[in-house]
Amino acid sequence: MLLDIDTEVFDGDDHLPVIEILKLVARGRHDWSPTGPEAVRAASFVATLYAAKIKGPDLKLWATKAVEAAADRGVPAAARPRSRRGFAVTTGNVGAVADDLGKPAVLVVENRIGDGGFVQAMAAALDDQRVVQALRKRWLKFCHSGGTGQMPALAADECRDFSLIIRVAMLLDSDRDDAAKPSPNDAKVRQAQRDGVPHVHMLTWRMVENYVPFQVWDRHFPHRTDKVKELRGMVPQQRGYKHLKVHFVGRDGKMPSPLMPEGLMLSEADFHELGPDVVAELRQVLAMIHEIL
Repeated sequence: MLLDIDTEVFDGDDHLPVIEILKLVARGRHDWSPTGPEAVRAASFVATLYAAKIKGPDLKLWATKAVEAAADRGVPAAARPRSRRGFAVTTGNVGAVADDLGKPAVLVVENRIGDGGFVQAMAAALDDQRVVQALRKRWLKFCHSGGTGQMPALAADECRDFSLIIRVAMLLDSDRDDAAKPSPNDAKVRQAQRDGVPHVHMLTWRMVENYVPFQVWDRHFPHRTDKVKELRGMVPQQRGYKHLKVHFVGRDGKMPSPLMPEGLMLSEADFHELGPDVVAELRQVLAMIHEIL
């Protein structure tokens, strides 16, 4: 999460939330790029902590680097415009902000193992190291909804855990069997948005399985090479709306779990092979996740 910290917080009555926010920044969990004077003021605050025997090596190192980075930009602070403005942290909200930033961001998905594993593998394949790191360090968690039915209500409930910075997003299947048809989940998207869920992405194609690279199916179904070959032969607009569970195992069968095989290394090219618009949409999903990190 990008922050814009008012240096007046360093003079406030409660230093504990300020320390907590700076620790989160120092550890790379959230971002603040202070101007020269802001960096110097932050470094002075950290020095005061050390003088009071409150030591934090990560804070001290971050403060030193922040001052150096501000100086290296080579533009006077007063003349340097901010290209990006983050969430404003002030003396009035610093406590609530510290609470919100210390919690993991939440991505509500239909299936934590299947969809969550897909997001993790896709982020690694597209070299989104921030999302990979957030998952590894539990800064981002998946919330399991058990299908689309309760997703809006569950996502809205997750939002209630945050007071100021609602760090919740929702990713759901379209469940469409044709590009020309509306999604049966359109109403669920609208409901989630009405209930305050700030970020919602409904997949263009039928479901997450339709975005799975071919080599995953090669791994799962070595005995069904005919089915994998048939899938490869379809144009993206046909394959993207095909019910892959029926295609591979029939309606009464079970799809492999986890969906993404452990240890299988995927690349951007594997996803691009599915169709010309796939990688662009998946990067939209990753950009949405960045909004809540």
